Amino acid sequence: MASNPPIARSGGYEKSDANPRGLAYFVLTIAAILAATCLSLIWLFKHYEKTENPGSFVAAPFSGTQPLPPPPRIQSNPAVDMQSYLQSQQNLLNTYGWIDRQSGIVRLPIDRAIELLLERGLPTRAADTQQNGAPPPKTRNGSPNRTEPGGAAR
Repeated sequence: MASNPPIARSGGYEKSDANPRGLAYFVLTIAAILAATCLSLIWLFKHYEKTENPGSFVAAPFSGTQPLPPPPRIQSNPAVDMQSYLQSQQNLLNTYGWIDRQSGIVRLPIDRAIELLLERGLPTRAADTQQNGAPPPKTRNGSPNRTEPGGAAR
């Protein structure tokens, strides 16, 4: 069986620890790099401060007065604008008026238009002008279901 030779102890401390001279060089190198970085940043910011407004060849973005943007613009009082818009729409829905006087087209209040539609009914096509040529549908008693434009059945 092989045995390891005994390790001889020497002195009271290990002599292979960190080199104090190398450690001092490392700390001084890092301090020099940090100082150079700080000085270069100070120089860079002073350079930018001097060239902030380079002169007449490049216009500063907000140096002059800006022209008004095209409409629509920001509303000064949107609640009042909305109220006036709703009032104008209610006026159109609830009053009589001419749309085209020459053609005889008028505007009716919506309630009156609904009443007239219920009285007269919706316009329908005549049974003989159907597109597919099929006869009109028949009712339960076997007679064709035909209605007049006025809504009355024949």
